[in-house]
Amino acid sequence: MAIIPQLVTADADVDGDAVFLFPDVPQGELWSGTTTIPGAPAGAIGTVTASGMVLGAMHGPGSYGPWTCDYSQRLAISATGLAPGTQYVAVWHADSKGSEYSTYPAPITPTVTGSVAIPEPLEIFFNGPQPVTGTVSLTQAGGVAAGQVVMTGAAVALPALVATQGVVLSAPTANAHPLALGPSGVSATTGLVLGAGQMTPLLPVSNSADLFAIGTAPDVVSFLVT
Repeated sequence: MAIIPQLVTADADVDGDAVFLFPDVPQGELWSGTTTIPGAPAGAIGTVTASGMVLGAMHGPGSYGPWTCDYSQRLAISATGLAPGTQYVAVWHADSKGSEYSTYPAPITPTVTGSVAIPEPLEIFFNGPQPVTGTVSLTQAGGVAAGQVVMTGAAVALPALVATQGVVLSAPTANAHPLALGPSGVSATTGLVLGAGQMTPLLPVSNSADLFAIGTAPDVVSFLVT
């Protein structure tokens, strides 16, 4: 199956700590993919676990992994060093290909040439270093952009960012009022209503500027473009 970004929000507490708990892996599947917390400060540190078992670490907004979980495990990120009181969206570029991390969005196949030295005691079977040539297939996580837009009381367009898979919108728990979301011309009575602490599913638009939000200042809408 194609890679489906698994998204989860969390609000950093007064100490800048937050826990991101991803959805359960369906029975019979094995999900593998990289994780990232777009917009995280450079000094933020995340510990990635699968049902309590430590898999590795993350730093800042970078992409790390891939991490693999089956249906009996649940991926989580425990992060420190985030901005206190700020809502973040963590992304797991999960697929069902097991330990073979599928390409996202496209493969890179650089040519590799050179030689490799043969260690003792195997070198007695070879005449010096052995040549190596061919290609190596790498994988690349798609670009992810994130940010926030402050409400003004009128419809506000999201920044123009090209989306490969779509856009996710969320309303931080600090918001005092609901938001209305939709295309150009959206109003408080015609849009999709998003309450404080709520998140939309992945909206299949090709550019985040296709989406507008209307709400009461100084409430904000958080966006994630994948």
